[in-house]
Amino acid sequence: MKPQSTHSQARALGRALAITAVLAVSPAFAGDAVTDSAAATPATASAAPEATESQREAASILKRMTEHLAGLQSFTCTSHAGYDVVQASGQKIEFGETRHITMARPNQLRVEEVATDGTRDLALFDGKTMTVMNADAGVYAQAPQPGSVDDALVYFVRDLKLRMPLALLLTTRLPTELPPHVRTIDYVESADIDGVATDHIAGRTDSVDFQFWITQGDRPLPLRVVITYRQSEGQPQYWANLTEWNTSPKLAKTAFQFTPPKDAQRIAFAVQVPRPADTPRPPAAAGEVKP
Repeated sequence: MKPQSTHSQARALGRALAITAVLAVSPAFAGDAVTDSAAATPATASAAPEATESQREAASILKRMTEHLAGLQSFTCTSHAGYDVVQASGQKIEFGETRHITMARPNQLRVEEVATDGTRDLALFDGKTMTVMNADAGVYAQAPQPGSVDDALVYFVRDLKLRMPLALLLTTRLPTELPPHVRTIDYVESADIDGVATDHIAGRTDSVDFQFWITQGDRPLPLRVVITYRQSEGQPQYWANLTEWNTSPKLAKTAFQFTPPKDAQRIAFAVQVPRPADTPRPPAAAGEVKP
């Protein structure tokens, strides 16, 4: 394999970790809301009829889930996800990814991703530095980033221009940032997810429809999420099944340490590399099959 230029490697790294950017992302779910919640204005009470018992129950379930997730000091889980890429013809092609998430608040996060084509990526925050690696390309980038996981996610999304699906679910600001985006919500049914009793709720924001399947009882964890992007051409969907939840994991001291592979090359983040005006658009932007 011929070595790539620094600019090409930076673009490859950025594209590999931003595969969901081909969707018209809703701030409430894919990361933009971690940067600014001021744009969200709750609907006024006089603008809507009195909520039904089903709607009040769904809102209560969503509230309990957001507060439970935000209050967890550490957890691990696995996300098996898929997302549509709408082609120029209007046909939808689905791609997928498996992500292993390890969180230790206030300032440690590790997200390992394997795409359906085998591409492996890593995003790691240790309280001081943000590291992003594309293992298949053999490249990684690092930048100083002190502060909390919430701060790191803002930096990841806003400053590095990378996408992290369902990023808002990883922040302590979830209970205050998600509800203001919700315009309608209702209870669907009690549903079984792999032998676990869940509450299935469905709602709408200004731009997306969303569904959650949330564990019943005193551990209201999301087991499945489906998001439909109503305002995007073809109304693509993103879905994720969240499994292997452990809310009191015993984490190794090395869980948030980064040791680059022997032959890995350190490069700049894509946003730090000037893009020539005549650089061809990537295939995804041109409506081809692959993001």
